[in-house]
Amino acid sequence: MKIGVTLLASGSNGNCAAIHADGNTILVDCGISLRMLRQRMRETGVDESTIRAILVTHSHVDHTKGLDKASKCFGVPIFSAYETSQILKRDFPEMIPASILEVGGQFELSGFQIRSFPVEHDVTTVGYTLTRESTKIGYATDCGRATVPVEYNLRDCNTLVLESNYDVNMLVTSKRTWGLKQRICNGQGHLSNIQNSELLPRLLTTNTKNLILAHISHDCNQYDLALGTAKKTLTFLNRQDVFLDCGRREGPIPTVWC
Repeated sequence: MKIGVTLLASGSNGNCAAIHADGNTILVDCGISLRMLRQRMRETGVDESTIRAILVTHSHVDHTKGLDKASKCFGVPIFSAYETSQILKRDFPEMIPASILEVGGQFELSGFQIRSFPVEHDVTTVGYTLTRESTKIGYATDCGRATVPVEYNLRDCNTLVLESNYDVNMLVTSKRTWGLKQRICNGQGHLSNIQNSELLPRLLTTNTKNLILAHISHDCNQYDLALGTAKKTLTFLNRQDVFLDCGRREGPIPTVWC
């Protein structure tokens, strides 16, 4: 059975992914408005009636902006780590409280085996793997550095969605404040293009079919830079067979299947 991964939004202005198979869709984050979410699902052919749950990676607004309205509209539960749930309860007091994830634990939902794992960021953050039969999807953004849990959980994914947030030279020469620059690259911020590519050899296996770069910065990166860096690594690994794309701020990208 094939699993589709559709990045509906990716970047500092909003993040949302739809992972779907056999008439069941799990959203990862909802950092865009309900109106935009529904429009982008229509554009990509993801049926909103198939949404079964929303998994939240962390509490930052670019991952939660439309969470309350989407949950209410679709009548689906929200899952998050405990610390994230407490912030969501404060920010969205009328929203049904999130179900608490045991970080590192696993549960089954609509035919998917879902596992969360800790990610280094400046608030409590998790990544996710979703497995159905023998197909595994990995998702991790806002990842300050590669850690053992990140490598262990993201290895051997059929489709891998992995952050490639900034280009080092563009970050250094940007107009961002020194404090913000430090926050991005201090190990609890984001993965750079180089860090992404250094991680790939430890994650990719013969089962890996798709690599999607995510959360690309609007002023400290460029799509062609991120893609070019990853492409060089895939060429070095002799893995030109891996389909490569990147999520966009401006709109969704076509669904990848595996």
